[in-house]
Amino acid sequence: MASTIGLLCEKSFLCFLCRDVFTSPVTIPCGHSFCKACLGRYWSKHQSTNCPQCRRVFSTRPDLSVNRILAEVSDDYRTNRPEKPPVSNEVNIGQMIQERQQKIERLKYSLQLLKTSCLREVRESQRVFSTLVNSMEKNHKLVVAAIEERQQEAESKVELLVQELKQEIRALKTQELRKESSKYASQMLRSLSVDNLDQSVLSSSSSASICAADMKDWTKVTMETDPCVAVTRRALSEMMDMLKEEVNRLSKLELKRIQKYTEDRKQVRHTDKLYEVPDNPKRFDRVANILARESFGTGRYYWEVEVGDKVEWHVGVVRQSINRKGKFTVCPANGFWTLSLKPTGQYTANGSPVTPLAVEERPRKMAVFLDYDEGHVSFYCVESGVHMFTFRDSFTDRLHPFFSPGRSHGGRNDTPLIITSSCCSI
Repeated sequence: MASTIGLLCEKSFLCFLCRDVFTSPVTIPCGHSFCKACLGRYWSKHQSTNCPQCRRVFSTRPDLSVNRILAEVSDDYRTNRPEKPPVSNEVNIGQMIQERQQKIERLKYSLQLLKTSCLREVRESQRVFSTLVNSMEKNHKLVVAAIEERQQEAESKVELLVQELKQEIRALKTQELRKESSKYASQMLRSLSVDNLDQSVLSSSSSASICAADMKDWTKVTMETDPCVAVTRRALSEMMDMLKEEVNRLSKLELKRIQKYTEDRKQVRHTDKLYEVPDNPKRFDRVANILARESFGTGRYYWEVEVGDKVEWHVGVVRQSINRKGKFTVCPANGFWTLSLKPTGQYTANGSPVTPLAVEERPRKMAVFLDYDEGHVSFYCVESGVHMFTFRDSFTDRLHPFFSPGRSHGGRNDTPLIITSSCCSI
């Protein structure tokens, strides 16, 4: 047994999850083995039943029975394995420490950028809202002044009408008094039997009577009781127009900031913000796909793309004449030679059919190698140098490097894809 073990490398006895020699190993239907405790913790933590190594998903959780043969061999290897020099371990630990220190510096730098951005946004909001408040106060004063002016006009109008009415009332009362006086005088004269009295005395009182046709028809005189609604509505309409102008200004400012952030044209990200952009035959209308400006019709080329901790992305090459509108399938037959990370954690080569990839080390930086003349598109993990997949085809159209950052996923996938090297000819 010891001689047989000696022919195997240590990797054959290491659990993918804990990176130590198997303890009570179990083998799941996809053929991969793990420590029973490690796999149980992994499934409980992630609330899933997929293989941690190849990402294959099982409809139900497989029964975990200890692989007795593997357990026996692993125990024997643990007992008889050669001692490792501590230097390599120290190197790995030192590298891990260095990577984490670098991560701390990057996080601190990102935080500083965030603070600067927040401070700039606070100042901008103070300026914008101060302008809006001042404008609203100014418009409110104008509205109040207009309302008070209308009130004064109404008061003056009513005062004139009241004076006119009082004048007519006095005239009518005078006429009524004269009628009563004339009637009383006529009765007195008749009682005195004055038959030859000059009739001009009686007719003089009647000559001063007012003709009803000469008086104003007051039924047609009305007074508006709510004249100020239109003033307020007009002022609000003007305020809404001003708010729309300010929103448009801020949108243009945000767009300029984004353009400034990506002015090196080496980064692409997907956010939940929508922007009005002109229709263009070269623009994808359903998904956030980007093509590099460079195109290749012969030769060999190499470039690297930082994917970091993103939960979804797609990189590769595409034919220059691909369909960019509507719904389409990403595959070589349609001019796409790409590799993807799905939100489920599965890496795939997008062929026909799609090929799931077993990835031992999650790549943070991808390398793409294009050999146009040989018809090869290859993908590598930059950190480990592991070859992940190669498409073999024949190319007739010019090819462009292809990048798609994936959806935002609630902010978990907002970091950009970054081209960390130029597309260099080899």
